[in-house]
Amino acid sequence: MPEKAMKDMQVQQAVPKIRLSGITKVFSGVTALSDVSVDIFPGEVHAILGENGAGKSTLMNIISGVLTPEQGSVAFDGLTVSPISPEKAAGLGVSISYQHPAVLDDLSVFENLRVALPDRVFQGGDPETIARGMLDDVGLAVPLHLRADALTVAQKHLLEIAKALATRPPVLILDEPTAALDQDATEMLFDRIRTVVANGTAVIYITHRLAELRQIAHRVTVLRDGRVEGGALVRDVTDDDLMAMIVGRSLASAFPPKCADTAPATNFAVTALSGRKFHDIAFAVGRGQIIGIAGVEGNGQAQLMRALAGLEPWSGEVRLNGTPLTAAEVQGKSAYMPSDRHSEGIIADLTVRENATFSALDQLSRLGIINRRTERDEVARLFGSLAVKAPGLDAGILSLSGGNQQKVVMARALMSKPGFILADEPTQGVDVGARYEIYRILREVSQSGVPVIVNSSDAAELEGLCDIVIVLSRGRLAETLRGADVTEERIVAAAVKAQTHSAAAGAARAARQAAGRVQAFIQSDNATVAPLAVVVALLGLYVFSQNNNYFSAFNISNILLLATALGFIAMGQTIALLMGGIDLSVGPLAGFLVVVASFFINDGQSPQTIAMGFALMFAGALAVGTVNGLLIRFANFTPIAATLAMYIGLQGLSFVLRDGPDGYINFAVMDAIGWKLGPIPVAFLVLVAVALAAEWGLRAKRAGWQLRAIGSNENAARRIGIRVDRVAVAGYVAVALCTALGAIMLMVQIGVGDPQQGVSYTLASITAVVLGGTSLRGGRGTFIGTVMGAVLLTEVLNAVSFLGLSQTYQYLFQGVLILAAALIYSTARSRSTT
Repeated sequence: MPEKAMKDMQVQQAVPKIRLSGITKVFSGVTALSDVSVDIFPGEVHAILGENGAGKSTLMNIISGVLTPEQGSVAFDGLTVSPISPEKAAGLGVSISYQHPAVLDDLSVFENLRVALPDRVFQGGDPETIARGMLDDVGLAVPLHLRADALTVAQKHLLEIAKALATRPPVLILDEPTAALDQDATEMLFDRIRTVVANGTAVIYITHRLAELRQIAHRVTVLRDGRVEGGALVRDVTDDDLMAMIVGRSLASAFPPKCADTAPATNFAVTALSGRKFHDIAFAVGRGQIIGIAGVEGNGQAQLMRALAGLEPWSGEVRLNGTPLTAAEVQGKSAYMPSDRHSEGIIADLTVRENATFSALDQLSRLGIINRRTERDEVARLFGSLAVKAPGLDAGILSLSGGNQQKVVMARALMSKPGFILADEPTQGVDVGARYEIYRILREVSQSGVPVIVNSSDAAELEGLCDIVIVLSRGRLAETLRGADVTEERIVAAAVKAQTHSAAAGAARAARQAAGRVQAFIQSDNATVAPLAVVVALLGLYVFSQNNNYFSAFNISNILLLATALGFIAMGQTIALLMGGIDLSVGPLAGFLVVVASFFINDGQSPQTIAMGFALMFAGALAVGTVNGLLIRFANFTPIAATLAMYIGLQGLSFVLRDGPDGYINFAVMDAIGWKLGPIPVAFLVLVAVALAAEWGLRAKRAGWQLRAIGSNENAARRIGIRVDRVAVAGYVAVALCTALGAIMLMVQIGVGDPQQGVSYTLASITAVVLGGTSLRGGRGTFIGTVMGAVLLTEVLNAVSFLGLSQTYQYLFQGVLILAAALIYSTARSRSTT
């Protein structure tokens, strides 16, 4: 018996690694999967095909534990597992590379690996060396400590693949892994897949590219409208059979006919075009022609497209129908379809209809009033031609599959009636049937006289679609291919063999590396500490020049003691903001805890009673933090609503316990807590030590990575297996416990239970956190910066008194500091990514 036939028989007799039986999944009354049954065998690549919305990603999310089916069962090695969670799936050896990478932009590349992978992966050697090896395995040459938001879409896909391969999993799910990869990266991935399959791994491979199916897969299953349409060994099924199963019809040709005119009148041309990462580009395209941009990823293609869209500065000349365009005109006349639809292509909070029409509102309105009927008719017409599958025009855009979201982006570009269209990876993540429609529409648009420029990493796509292809290398034009020369082989050869470079390339590369180190520091969360320290020093010197008593031991001690109370409370606020939330209750909580302490920590009380007072302070904080966390995570309160309700409740309870200042704090306790080493309070040194320890935990411990992960991207954090709700509740408990430490210092300052004290610390804590450089959007922050912010804010308030200014200046200076900090930090970080 032939070896291949024997292997096929062995596979057929093997026990499936995964058996899906009768899987049904429903979303808001819409059936995404219906009675799906599939067997996945070890040592085999099983391809899953289907149009966008067919249920492929939903099925993978069920296997990986992200979703739970309404009906059906999932069995691993013959044992039924129910229910499945991401943690349980990971324990069973399931590793997944998502179509939309679960990459956390606010964490570094190294931290993305550490938070997503189990600790055992990094044992037996230096973690950074092991991480570097993971990246090298997939050809990802980026610094480990580069923040992930600086990665390109392709690099994020490679990082996602590196995570999936790192655990050497028995089950590997790859969802559209090559959507953003060039040919070299695709070949590298296929080699890695063949290696793991040879070692017995069961690979589930989702793709829209039939050519990839022939290269890598052993077996194929086709889904259509949430049902299994058919399945077979790849060698036993033809492309026409697969197309008929995928779209319910056969496609005569994947690409429409090209422009028949060999010398059409030029309608779009660029000359000596230069910008970020591209130089001296020149090309021209005629009516009815489509021009493609090719090259190995990272050679300036994306920057050229963004410049032509008016999103990045450029120099040179751009002509549309013979007329030179200014930068403003380029932006106004272009319709840009970005490759990264999630960050640039769609607005998550808008509906499907609103995402399709917001660039064409002027054309759909009269006297500023939108004609809803015209809008709906136009959207429905375009959606019909693009075969967009949506629950309704007013459904949320995120309810659509990734490919259908891409079609909405294209519909918006067409509706704006642009002067020219820029399609950056237009079919990325789009099924084969819809690709045909996109190609057809791009060709029709070109034939109508609207220039079309396409950037694609798929050389076969450029060959079939484009009349002209320019190949970039190191940001310069390496070759221009026309007519019969536009072939996949010529495109790839031109890209990989080009040696074009400027004479100053070496010097420029060294300059970029030096600039990169500066940018890496500016981009780091702790970059704020240095400028804050300078401001603190300069302000102190200025006030001292006006008042010689400013640097007295008493005043320094007073500033640091006040900063300690604020610092602890602001550290708690930092935790809330890192999670993407906020805690408005910290001020009233601090005041309430001091009121509670005033009943127990008094003169004449026994040590046991005093200890009970401290215990009650922390117990109260624990209860408040737990309630805040539960309200936010399980009662669907927003952080503002939950903590504002707690703010009001705590403040009212403080007045119930004390209607005015009463219950004086034990002097011996106050002296002990306020003990000083020279002019420096020991409590301030404790604050600094706690901040340093917390900062270390934030950067080097899984709890810190998880905290920042849910603030960076909660959905991605959930997909990589983080127990988001548990981490969030624990985070709000930590906020309250930090506030309890601040309350102890507040107790030392005021020495009495006063229900009116503490309220101002809510705003002050937010101010200190913003000054310290923590992002209000979550994911980024620094405890060290927060402490510096608390010191600066306290110093400002103290300086106002020493300068003899009115209290109005306290608020004025606070406002100026916050605005300045926000502007400086946001500007520095935005520049560091360009």
